[in-house]
Amino acid sequence: MKTGNYINYGFSYFQDFFNEEELSLIEPIIIKFHNSWLKENQEFYSKGAINSHSLTSSKSLSKQDKKILFEFISSNKMVNLIEIDNPKFLNTQLFFDPNNLNQKNYWHRDIQYTGISEKDQKEAIKTQNVIHFRIPFKKELGIELIPETHRKWDSTEEYQVRNSLNNKKPSDSLKKGNLIKLERTDLLVFSANMIHRGIYGNNRLSFDIIYCDNDPKILKFRDKKNLPIELELKEFKNAEIFG
Repeated sequence: MKTGNYINYGFSYFQDFFNEEELSLIEPIIIKFHNSWLKENQEFYSKGAINSHSLTSSKSLSKQDKKILFEFISSNKMVNLIEIDNPKFLNTQLFFDPNNLNQKNYWHRDIQYTGISEKDQKEAIKTQNVIHFRIPFKKELGIELIPETHRKWDSTEEYQVRNSLNNKKPSDSLKKGNLIKLERTDLLVFSANMIHRGIYGNNRLSFDIIYCDNDPKILKFRDKKNLPIELELKEFKNAEIFG
């Protein structure tokens, strides 16, 4: 399995989804943000950081930079792929390699970091959708996913590895792992709630746009600073995703 589909498997893979013109429009903005972030967060990066977030509220980006990002985020090409009703924009992230090249990657579900109980996590994944649109700017070793776990809880093996139990480590291999290698111009859509891990290497630089259900339980994590100001909304297609 490689391509999958979000509804059944928790992910969809689109080869050569973007053209160079589309990527060259946003790539300088992404690099500008990343260089600024590295300067301001050198200690955090040296201690193991592998991602940053909230590009659309960054002080390092101009109003025009943010407008370009918002136009990209709300474009028909992106929004028409979101397989949920009345989707909302949640945030952006940028993924890169750790400073320590020997640092291990780790299996996880994003929902495990929200502070809700494990019992509530088991229920939430049955219906809730938090969806990453991953856009690699370089050839990437990829993302490894456990298909269908966007709706199903861990097997015993998966649970022990993810939670470092019985001498297992979160970086251990899992039998059902499905590795998806990514090329520049590809797009990977996947559920944040499924068991997954990023594979470090190749000096990766990947931009993630995160969309979600119109659900107060999820939207409480949305920072309004990351949204366009009210007067700007009329400028964007599909502006309802920012509402």
